[in-house]
Amino acid sequence: MTQSQKNVMYVSNDLGYGDDKGKFGGVRINQPTVFVRIYESPSFENVDWNSTDELDARVKSIFNYLDVSIKDKRYLTTVAAANSLKTLTTLKDDAPTGKAHSDAALIIPLSLIAGRAIQEAYAEAKKNETEFDPDEVITVNVYMTTALPITEAGTKDNDIRPEYKQRFMAHQHSVTVHSLGKDIQVNIKFKDATIFKEGEIVVVMAIQHGPADFQKKLINKVKHVKLADGLFLNDDALAEGLVKDADSFMGIDAGQHTVDISLFNNGSVNDYSQSINQSMGDVLDDAFNIYQQQNPNGTSLTTSKDFNDIWLRAIEPEKEAKSAKERLAAITEGMLKKDVIEAVDQSVEPLINQILTKVRYLISKNPKLQIIFIFGGASIPLIEQYHLDQRIQDEINAKKIPIPVVWVGKEYAQNMNEMALELFSEMQKARQK
Repeated sequence: MTQSQKNVMYVSNDLGYGDDKGKFGGVRINQPTVFVRIYESPSFENVDWNSTDELDARVKSIFNYLDVSIKDKRYLTTVAAANSLKTLTTLKDDAPTGKAHSDAALIIPLSLIAGRAIQEAYAEAKKNETEFDPDEVITVNVYMTTALPITEAGTKDNDIRPEYKQRFMAHQHSVTVHSLGKDIQVNIKFKDATIFKEGEIVVVMAIQHGPADFQKKLINKVKHVKLADGLFLNDDALAEGLVKDADSFMGIDAGQHTVDISLFNNGSVNDYSQSINQSMGDVLDDAFNIYQQQNPNGTSLTTSKDFNDIWLRAIEPEKEAKSAKERLAAITEGMLKKDVIEAVDQSVEPLINQILTKVRYLISKNPKLQIIFIFGGASIPLIEQYHLDQRIQDEINAKKIPIPVVWVGKEYAQNMNEMALELFSEMQKARQK
């Protein structure tokens, strides 16, 4: 193999329990956080290298076909793993003691970086009107920003982030990508890996320095929050100040398996910030068990995936059934939806009570608190179905303190950590230049 010129890649990597989201070399990626160990080549790797169109298409869609070897072990990752019909390893399965110690924390981002590095090398060859050589080693220098749940990351006296950083920085990582039907070696050297705490950087980066349209929507939300005694903060300057310049605030980041609650006081994060090590993913797992106990005979929902799919359809607006066949299917599914929603309703209340308890406690630790923001993928059902924002607001209003509780909205909820990491990555890139 010949050695290629070294390239630089900036990566913002939001490694979630459901999906790995971020920007890799300027390209936005959203892939399921799963992998599976394999021992032979899958059939999709019969790629005709004599067909430029076929090769172009495979390189373009390489993230759907990631087959990599890392440290002498071979894996399908992300979509390729999910489509393999093999027993998947999820991040939750792989991280009983937290993300920082999981194999997935390396396998997933390394495979994505390697896939993106091949795309860049292939595009460069096209640009220079030269042939892409699969035997040429691709070397990439990476500056990465990522994050860990607040409680897992630890405190200043017990901070696990330096150890996590060393997993990336300690040595060069060699990834062999098999996705194109030939073995292509990508050497990855991390020049820096900045590890934040999930949720903590969202308000400081994504909210206070986010896109203008996004900030404008938040400011309008703040103005129309109903406070104690029916009052509204119908003041443009005050609402804008709370969104852009608040220095004492709380962020509630509800992910798939964690809820991170960060508390800032006078612009600095407070050590009282903490995580709840469960969220809607765990609620759905519990609800599926309840459903099976309550419907032991003749149920068609035999897997948690079937259960989750019905629940997701149950909380979305109904689509009109046109044909008789569709109407019959809708009636059948409607019966399932009723049972599924009842099971989830039973399971979600303990989680909401935990969140309310933590929020009460943190409010007591910061009497100067100005505003509370809610975000994260799980915030969508927690607010749209279970009115978490209003339940928190009601408790605050009962105390007669003017603290608005603001949800970032469905459009942005799932991408706030990604947005924050991406903004920091862009700043890092500008500094390097």
